Amino acid sequence: MEDKLYIEKALKGDTRAYGVLVDKYQSLIFVLVRRVCNNSDDAMEILQDVFLKAYQQLHTFRGASSFATWLYRIAFNTAISNVRKTRSGSRNKGTYETEIKHTQDAWEEDPDPEREAQFEKLRQLVDDLPPSERLLIELYYYKELKMEEVAYISGMTVANAKVRIHRIRQKLQTEMTVS
Repeated sequence: MEDKLYIEKALKGDTRAYGVLVDKYQSLIFVLVRRVCNNSDDAMEILQDVFLKAYQQLHTFRGASSFATWLYRIAFNTAISNVRKTRSGSRNKGTYETEIKHTQDAWEEDPDPEREAQFEKLRQLVDDLPPSERLLIELYYYKELKMEEVAYISGMTVANAKVRIHRIRQKLQTEMTVS
C-alpha cells in the first residue's frame, strides 16, 4: 500500500517520492541484474536504465502485481537485452555470491568436505547457466518468488516457467552426477 502512495505522488511530478521507491528497491534490483550480467560495473549501468525505464513507464503500472514484481520484470528484460547485445564479446565470469538456501543450511549444519565440494560444484554450474536460465533459478529458489511471479517477470506462462525450471534442474542434476 505504501508503494502505491509513492507511485501516485511520483505520477503527479514528485520526484522525491520516486526517489523513495528507488532507495527501497535498488539493492534488490542490483542483485538480480548482477546475477544476469556477472559484472558489477555493467549491473550499475543497467540498474540506472531499469529505474529510468520504470519512471518513464510508471503510468502503465496497474497494480495487478506488486510494484516489486513489476520492477523485476523491467529489470529482467533490460538485463537480458544487455547480455544479448554484449554476447559477441567474451563472457565476464563472476562469482555466484548467493547460495541455494536449503543447501547452505544443510552445509552449515554438517560442514563435511564432500558436501562442500558438491556445493561449490553446484554454485559453479548455476554460474555457468545462460543468463535467462540463471535468472529463473535466482527468482524461484533464491528470491523464493511464487511461480506466477517468476512467469510474469520472465514473460512466460506459468506452465512454461515450470517446465523451464524443471529442465534446468534436470540439467544441473545431470551435470552434478557426471563427475
